[in-house]
Amino acid sequence: MRPTQPHATTDVISQVCQHPGPFLTAYLDVSRNVDEAPHRLAVRWRSAREQLQRMAAPSELIDLAEERITEPVDMPGSTARMVVAADNDIVLDDVVPRPRSNETVTWGPLPDLTGWLADRSTAVPILVVLADREGADFELYAPWPERLVTHDSADGDTKHLTKVAVGGWSHKRYQRRAEETWRRNAEQVAAEIDELITTGVRAVVTAGDLRAQGEIRQAVSEPARAALVELETGGRAAGSSRTVLDDAIDEVVREAVDSDRRRVLNELEEEAGRDGAAVLGVDGVLPALVQGRVRTAVLAPEVASGTVVEPAAHPGLPLPAAAREAGPVRADLAVLCASAATDAETVVTGRPISADGVAAVLRW
Repeated sequence: MRPTQPHATTDVISQVCQHPGPFLTAYLDVSRNVDEAPHRLAVRWRSAREQLQRMAAPSELIDLAEERITEPVDMPGSTARMVVAADNDIVLDDVVPRPRSNETVTWGPLPDLTGWLADRSTAVPILVVLADREGADFELYAPWPERLVTHDSADGDTKHLTKVAVGGWSHKRYQRRAEETWRRNAEQVAAEIDELITTGVRAVVTAGDLRAQGEIRQAVSEPARAALVELETGGRAAGSSRTVLDDAIDEVVREAVDSDRRRVLNELEEEAGRDGAAVLGVDGVLPALVQGRVRTAVLAPEVASGTVVEPAAHPGLPLPAAAREAGPVRADLAVLCASAATDAETVVTGRPISADGVAAVLRW
């Protein structure tokens, strides 16, 4: 099994939690953009291996995880790799760009996926439009920055593209022609954006000529305009810094994801005041999961990971066999697996949401 293509995280977690367990989880930095990268990874894995041995993880699973973790990855920049092993097999192998969560090494009745989920949530579809007055280059990523799905160009009319320094009536005529050319080219670009926005992109990032970006904003449909973010850096002209542009797009993506989280948290606060619309605390969330009532589970892992629950006290809670037969398990891991099994989304946040770090918005 090779690294997963990007999937909906809920589906991935559900597939992992269908295994009976127990699970070996290793989420480690595997970046290749540092000095002595292979040596650093070898040292990091040696420490991880010792931790797993102290936890009494089977040597066969440790060896499987080692083979996968130490396998070189073809991805630039800061990178982490999530490997979950169970039932004498690798059940999850995913390479994550630009990770922000802490490394994880565990052996237990549930996979430890909350840090990976927090990082994976930033992998959203993005449309990048590098514009000038002739047209634009389009880059559709699903998700950013891992998989470039579409790379295309729209080049419009170049006749009368530049205003010329002439006087009198001719000067005004050439100005009008140039402005009309810019507008037509922007409309062609806007039509392409309107078509691509239907693929479900989270944001449309435009970069390049500022006048062209303004014309494009005026020409796109309202759904595209609502998703549009204009940058003052980058473009398709020779000499434009791609590194600076990519950093700026990273910031756009982080803000989009943070905005989505804030929307969920605001909904949670609003619904918590209505009877039956939301629940705060693991004692309310687990029964709702048993009944399949949770639409969105919300976890603050720093708090929830310190809370334990007894699966046996909640018959019907959809968890792997190893967890149902175990004693106390971490609340965040139990809620995450049970949510995925009932097709509920899980949002990870650093913001306190309840005394034990667990809450949920309900379906009904």
